[in-house]
Amino acid sequence: MKKWMTLTLTLFVLLALTACGGSGGKAENETKDVDLTEVYASMEEVCDWWADGYMEDIPTEMLDLYYPGLSELETEQMIARTPLMSGVVNEVVLVKCASGEDADKAQEILQGRIDYQVGDDTNPGGALYPESIEAWEATTVQRQGNYLALLAVAGTQSQLEDIFNQAFA
Repeated sequence: MKKWMTLTLTLFVLLALTACGGSGGKAENETKDVDLTEVYASMEEVCDWWADGYMEDIPTEMLDLYYPGLSELETEQMIARTPLMSGVVNEVVLVKCASGEDADKAQEILQGRIDYQVGDDTNPGGALYPESIEAWEATTVQRQGNYLALLAVAGTQSQLEDIFNQAFA
């Protein structure tokens, strides 16, 4: 009887170890490899941005002003676009950081842009008009592993968030 109990217990332990072993799949904190250019192209279709050349790459000096420290992080992909002149909130930053540590920093930087635009009781913020403030208040930083997105886009915010997040499904 003791031999059978020992054998049964040994089998259960082996099965438990096998279940915890390599399944061949990705680890929980890893994400699918995504081309952010394709993600942005899908977003363009929803917003029809390039029909009139509306969205442009954010120049380096402006990027450093809007997102201090972002250009210093090691990134594998980055798209940062905005209209250079507009009264409507449209700002898109898609980034893949090389490490989780850089992704954490990028998330803080992107959130800092939102916080600055919205302002608080002490500082009025960068968004001057009620509609602009509302658009920035609706803006969130989306994150999938080391991929991040700031999508400050009046009118299509939730659609663009869905496009970003579905790219990783």
